[in-house]
Amino acid sequence: MSRRSLIIVASIVALTVVGAFVGVVVATSGGGDQLTVFTARSHYGDEKPFEAFAADQGTDLTLFGGSASELFERLDSEGDQTQGDLLITVDGANLWRAEEAGLLLPLDSAMLDRNVPESLRQPEGQWYGLTLRARTIMRSTERVGEDDVTTYAGLGDPRWRGRVCLRSGTSEYNVSFVADRIAKDGEDETRRMLERWMDNDPTILGSDTDVLKAIADDSCDVGFTNSYYLGRELEEDPDFPVAPVWADQEGRGTHVNLSGVAVVKASDRPDEARRLVEYLTAPAQQKVFAQNNHEFAVGPDIESTPEIAQFGAFKRDPIDVSGAGAHLEDAVRMMNDVGWD
Repeated sequence: MSRRSLIIVASIVALTVVGAFVGVVVATSGGGDQLTVFTARSHYGDEKPFEAFAADQGTDLTLFGGSASELFERLDSEGDQTQGDLLITVDGANLWRAEEAGLLLPLDSAMLDRNVPESLRQPEGQWYGLTLRARTIMRSTERVGEDDVTTYAGLGDPRWRGRVCLRSGTSEYNVSFVADRIAKDGEDETRRMLERWMDNDPTILGSDTDVLKAIADDSCDVGFTNSYYLGRELEEDPDFPVAPVWADQEGRGTHVNLSGVAVVKASDRPDEARRLVEYLTAPAQQKVFAQNNHEFAVGPDIESTPEIAQFGAFKRDPIDVSGAGAHLEDAVRMMNDVGWD
């Protein structure tokens, strides 16, 4: 067994620091091809498809984590001198931002076209969906009925005054949600919805997990999170007293965003980087990504985890990456204006 194989099988990782960014070395042998991945996925050091690729292809990988905006700024400022080969974001709007800045390399790959549905990839192959995330209403199963709040706008009903919990407005998930609403509903309607939310004096918390725990602890009755955070809680405690409400089923459907992947235009290893994108989007690896984190795969035939599947199928609001991307700055400004900070 090679030294590389020993490192991967034993799941030994090392840390390296460049500036403010911490990198997880997934595999290292000192002699093979090397790829550097900039990723906004928070559990990147634990995601097995990267280790599997390194073992299968004999390629060393280093993953640098950061927020989508931090990673964009780094790629943009480093330009042709960047060490990044791949960019992974947790929302489509920031992929669009990198696309518009000319930071991404178009790919021509029949395998990628098979792996990722047309609606979940950039037409010229500049980025590809990896997983899907539903951002929806959460309710206490002990105090809130299934039909008590069924729309995003319903979080502004005065009955929830003082009983709503929201994650900080600085969250990329929330900014992308608001940008998507602006693109689809217009600024006036979106602002009215957010003002009503703020009129209910919501408790602002630091994470989606904090929101879910506050609902479970009776600090609030309803909230707004990505569904996979609830999947994590239910995996640890099947009796966790919170359930999702698939919002706006009588309208466009529940807001869904994508975690996506792209090859950096300045990469000096574009062929190896393309192979990694093909590997990560293959159905087998999509299943690992989705099921390990309770997300939804971009492929249509990959099942959700039991923790999420128990709540049934739902209509999804079609993803509009370019529409949301074009309104990111408008969303931040509006959220500041209404006091969602």
